[in-house]
Amino acid sequence: MSAGGIRVGICDDSEQVRRQTGVFLSAAPDLLVCGMYGSGRDAIAGVPRDDIEVLLLDVRMPGMTRPAVASGLAASGSNCKILYVTSYPDEVPVRGALRQTVLGALTKDVRPENMVSAVRLVASGVSLLAPEFIRESAAGGEGLMDWLADPREREVFRLVQTGATNARIAEELNMSTSWAKQTISALCRRFGVKGRAALAAYSGGAAFDHGVRN
Repeated sequence: MSAGGIRVGICDDSEQVRRQTGVFLSAAPDLLVCGMYGSGRDAIAGVPRDDIEVLLLDVRMPGMTRPAVASGLAASGSNCKILYVTSYPDEVPVRGALRQTVLGALTKDVRPENMVSAVRLVASGVSLLAPEFIRESAAGGEGLMDWLADPREREVFRLVQTGATNARIAEELNMSTSWAKQTISALCRRFGVKGRAALAAYSGGAAFDHGVRN
């Protein structure tokens, strides 16, 4: 994060959406809206110039696909992290959706405070998906494990669902208790839930609020 705050860019072909999103994000004291782009090409040119750290990228835009924009930014040498934003969760398949530069996805009806929280998490390197995307994947036959790339995170998640304590998880995986606790906290942030009990009970069809919770 830069000294003045997290430098954020917004890429959407709707000027109204860009303006509204900018208002939401600018209300946070640690976020700086430093770039507004009306197309993928504008974003590829502008993100490195404006030193953007997190880019909110509309999934459905004319001209360039979202993977093309992500690839273009990576080729430009930008270290920007991308957060997909869409009105249609089924357009972002969970399997393989997240990668080194694309760290998350939100729906456009996310509450402003949750959008701010998501930007902060992505800026810190934490990947996340809003519950809507996970529900879509469950309906399509994909399990929650399909987008947890780290095998140890998968094991922690599995053990939490069995009711295992931090000490038991640490013993099973030959890790420290503090590491188990930190991993569970990270999983709670990714699934948008608060606490071990909510994580253990989590399912793709659960009815949670839009977006990510603090």
